[in-house]
Amino acid sequence: MEGAPVPTPADQTLENYRLPMDTLTERMIGVASRAVRFDWRREQCGFGVKTGELLELNNFSSTSYGITARKPIAGSLMGEAAVTYVRTTYGAAAEELAQTPYRQVGRPSRFELEVNAAYPLAEGVATARPGFFPATELVLSAQGGLRYLFYPDALEGAGLKRTAETILTPSLSSYELSNLEKSRPPAMQVDTARYGLLSGLSVDIYFHSGGFLTPRAMVALPVTDSALGFWWELSLGAGWMF
Repeated sequence: MEGAPVPTPADQTLENYRLPMDTLTERMIGVASRAVRFDWRREQCGFGVKTGELLELNNFSSTSYGITARKPIAGSLMGEAAVTYVRTTYGAAAEELAQTPYRQVGRPSRFELEVNAAYPLAEGVATARPGFFPATELVLSAQGGLRYLFYPDALEGAGLKRTAETILTPSLSSYELSNLEKSRPPAMQVDTARYGLLSGLSVDIYFHSGGFLTPRAMVALPVTDSALGFWWELSLGAGWMF
């Protein structure tokens, strides 16, 4: 007579990994992938236009207009270069001040070469209102920027040697300041700094099609030869990523 069948031993392979349900609910079981409406990191480059206001503590108004190019670099870093024209205007207050011995530090109309770098602090998909507006990718970034100022009138009549010696120096030369006397607004003492260093925040609004808007607020850091101290640069850019 045959004996009773021997029961198969239970599989203990996963026994060490078993946990009560209460413990599992208190732990992170998995990681969700980042929600992306438009992955700007995968794009080659972008081009656009911008305009803005430079808020200085004087009686002069400065408005900028320019073209920009941007490119994702080093993973999450966004690099940008721009060429802008800054138009400086004045009102009755500056004309009245010109009748006195007092002068205010300022900067005449000029061209500026910008180099900016942005590092994202937070980003995600946002549902816009009204409802027919498409969902967008919002990127809040810390910004750093360098400005090179070029005054077309400053080097009028300068030879090649004088131009080469002064065009990259940190401060305007006495020759350049003398040339700017005839084109500066009334009551202005021309600021001698040729460079500016700024930092701030920006919000990139990317649409699924590749279009973008970039409002930006930056403040000048008083680390150059500028006598203006802190001043604000507020701008709005628009363009397309490819």
